[in-house]
Amino acid sequence: MELRAPRIGLWAGLLGAALAVVLLAFAAPARAHVPFCQETVNPHGQNVPPAGSTTLPGPNGGINDEGFYVVGSDVGTSVTLQDTDGNVFGVFPSGTRVKYTEANGATPSVTKIGSDTGQAGAVDFHITGTGDLVVVSVDGSTATCPVPPPPK
Repeated sequence: MELRAPRIGLWAGLLGAALAVVLLAFAAPARAHVPFCQETVNPHGQNVPPAGSTTLPGPNGGINDEGFYVVGSDVGTSVTLQDTDGNVFGVFPSGTRVKYTEANGATPSVTKIGSDTGQAGAVDFHITGTGDLVVVSVDGSTATCPVPPPPK
């Protein structure tokens, strides 16, 4: 009498291994578009105000008192800017320089600033919101850019 191993066990094992590989591949989606906000120069392009955001913990605990940021994603895709209160300011190219002001109670707005011919062309937009600035990449990843509300 000859004993043979059942072939179905081999196929079940291969199918199980293939399924495990597929599940692992989709379990944690890749973050290919990591958003960022980093302190940047003032409108005249001469000074990066000391904020501490990219040098945590920094002297100000990561809060950018001046609100000058360059925003974008690590792969150069456009990003959506909004605030932590849900106000959406629009889609901006990676590398856009903004002045962000948290003004609780104010009407959220975006204003083109700077100059193509003068000295204040280093910042593109002044954005006023009611919460902290949030950068959202095309894959939905977010980065929060903390700024303090203006003094009362």
